[in-house]
Amino acid sequence: GLFGLVNNAGVANPIGPTEWMDIEDFRRVMAVNAFGAIEVTLALLPLLKRGRGRVVNTSSVLGRISANGGGYCLSKFCIEAFSDSLRRDMRHFGVKVIMEEPGLF
Repeated sequence: GLFGLVNNAGVANPIGPTEWMDIEDFRRVMAVNAFGAIEVTLALLPLLKRGRGRVVNTSSVLGRISANGGGYCLSKFCIEAFSDSLRRDMRHFGVKVIMEEPGLF
């Protein structure tokens, strides 16, 4: 089994007023920050369950409150929701799901 998985990849740019963004800007950020973590986690869940391992997802304080437009806050809200849901699903298998929420620095 697998003891642990840390999803820490992330991109922030572009950030600016929402009206300056196009859909590709959102897709690019979501692809790395949200869907990348989800895809890797889903692929490794069988091993994590076997090892009663841990999933650590890096989110952000901006996964709780929104700042300027762009996909960053959206992607971090997504990772928060995914982590909460996964935690409930994996509880019965002994897999722990943890979120790190670094602040603004």
